Amino acid sequence: MIMIGRKLSIGNSIYQGGYAGGDGLTVKDGRLINNRADGCTGIAQMAKLRKEAKREEKVSMIAEGYSRGEMMAEAREMMMDAMSKPFKLKL
Repeated sequence: MIMIGRKLSIGNSIYQGGYAGGDGLTVKDGRLINNRADGCTGIAQMAKLRKEAKREEKVSMIAEGYSRGEMMAEAREMMMDAMSKPFKLKL
C-alpha cells in the first residue's frame, strides 16, 4: 500500500463531538442526532395545516353537540319534575 505524504484529518468530521456543520446534525453520546426541519414543501405544509384545522372543527362540533344534548336532557328533567308536582293557585 502506498502512503501519500498527507496527514488525514478528522477534525471537521461528523463523528467528532465538536461538529458544527450548521445543518442540524449533532452528536450526542456517540450517535448522530438529526435536528433538521422536515423537508416538506410549502404546499404539503398548507395541506397538513388545512387537514388539522378541519379535524379540529369536527372535534369542536362533536363536543358542542354533546354539550347541547346534556343541556336538553337537564331541561327535560326539570320540566318533568315541575309537571309532576301539584300546582296550587294562590287567590
